[in-house]
Order: sequence, then C-alpha cells, then structure tokens
Amino acid sequence: MEKNKIKLIALCMYLGSVSLLFAQQENLSGMQMQAREYRRQGFSLQKSGDLDQAVAMYQKAIELDPLYAIAFNDLGIIYESRGQIDRAEQSYIKALRVDSKFLSAITNLALLYENQRDLKKAAFFWQRRAELGSPDDPWTNKAKMRLNDIRLVSGQLTPDSEEQNVVDLAKDVTSEKKHLKYSDKALARDYYLKAKRNYEKENYLIALEQAVDAQLLDPSNKRISNFVDKLQIKLMSGFEKPQR
Repeated sequence: MEKNKIKLIALCMYLGSVSLLFAQQENLSGMQMQAREYRRQGFSLQKSGDLDQAVAMYQKAIELDPLYAIAFNDLGIIYESRGQIDRAEQSYIKALRVDSKFLSAITNLALLYENQRDLKKAAFFWQRRAELGSPDDPWTNKAKMRLNDIRLVSGQLTPDSEEQNVVDLAKDVTSEKKHLKYSDKALARDYYLKAKRNYEKENYLIALEQAVDAQLLDPSNKRISNFVDKLQIKLMSGFEKPQR
C-alpha cells in the first residue's frame, strides 16, 4: 500500500510540474504546437478517467512530434495503471531515449522496477534520480532513501559494499550500452525497412510508428530522420480541409 501511495504522489507531482515546463517552451513548429494540443487533450481525458481516448491523443501527439518525451511518459503511466508492464517500460525508456535527464520517466522506471522486485535496475534509476535532482527537490531525498532501503534489503549493510554495488552496476550498464550500440543500429534498420514497405502500401500511420522507433534507436541517422519528416508532412496534409 505504501509503495502505491508513493507511486501516486510521484505521478501527480511530475505530471503537473512537467506539464508547466513544456507549456513554457517557445519556438515550436506548427506540428509541435498541434502535438502539445493533443497532449493537453489527452491529459484532460486521463484525469476524467477516459483512458482509451487519452491513449489515442497521446499517440497522435507522438505521431506529430516523435521527440515529445512527455507524451511517451504519459503513455507509460496509463499502461502501467492497466498492468501492461512491458508496454509501460518501453514507453518510459523511449521517453529517456529522447531526453536522458527526464526526471519523471527516471522516477517512474525506478518505481516500476521496484514494484517488479527487480532491485538492481531500481537501484540504478534511483541513483540516477538522486544525482540529477536539485538539493531542494523533495524527491531527491526520496530517491536517496529508496536507494538505501534497497541496499539494506539486498544485505548490503556496509558503506564499502554499497559503493562497490554502485560501481558494479555502472560497469554493467556501460557494458550493456556498448553491446547494444551495434544491435540498436541493426534494429533501427529493420524498423526503417518495415516503415518503407508500409509507406509504399499507404499504411502511413503504421509506417510512422515504425520510423519513429527506428529514429529513437539511431537518432543520428539522417536518412531515417528525413523519412520521419516526410511521413509527418504526409499525415499533416490529411488534416487539411480541401479548398472549395
């Protein structure tokens, strides 16, 4: 029960604070502005309990702005509330691929892994949250407390063993990143080719979803980025009313 209360408080705090942050952004393109309107509608629907329509709005927001981290995080929250843990995890990770310092997604992943009893991953994200949070942020201290609790539960009672655990975890993550660097690019290519095939079949929404996945896996690939732009323009043209 206590963990569920912590989860609820965390989600409410971050939904509000991150919403304000994004509302203050300037110099957005037309598609980005529309994406934020879809996200605003989705958030309103989510608060009223209409989760199906909220998901639809968040997905529209991502279609128009594939680098809109908060919309991925919003989707993750709904998926997690429905017990769709794999989809929630994927959504939070996509949010962090867009913005590696997105505190809300980091916190949500830490809580998700802790609830799943994957204490090693939970410890990593609590550590990350503690490092990135400002000293006057109450969730910075909360992250430190949760990290200490996990270490105690894991039997790591001495400072030396705790320090070694963090070092080992950092090594594991670094090793995993090196291993995934090539596989991510290969997977991105697969998504890109699937997206191209769906584009040729005029399945534009499916193509965009696959192209965005490819872009998240290989963000420096200009060919994929240009294809995403092409798909966005194609879909936006469908929103325009015909001239009379």
